[in-house]
Amino acid sequence: MGISEDLPPSFTQKPQPRQEDEGNKLLFECSLLAHPLPEIQWYRGDEKLSENSRTVFRITPIEPRKYMVVLELDNVIETDAGMYKVMAKNKLGEVSASINLNFSPADEPKDR
Repeated sequence: MGISEDLPPSFTQKPQPRQEDEGNKLLFECSLLAHPLPEIQWYRGDEKLSENSRTVFRITPIEPRKYMVVLELDNVIETDAGMYKVMAKNKLGEVSASINLNFSPADEPKDR
């Protein structure tokens, strides 16, 4: 396979959660192969997410035609729970993967 060959998106790693900043920041990380660079969209439930002060999207090349895709949530709160989906699309096709974010009672803030 030559480097110039086009490739439909395919996940080499499905979204995985990772916490930073003592749990105040949550990252969903996945990696995919594609050429050309795919358009990435994130959803929570049926709602398309957009970047703001708490939500950041990143796509970083890690080798030719392979990318690390990250959704970063700052100041994570209980209402951030839900089903998250990432979609990657280029001219050859599209692929999606989902991950469910839920909070166990141990994760909930204490009122006392």
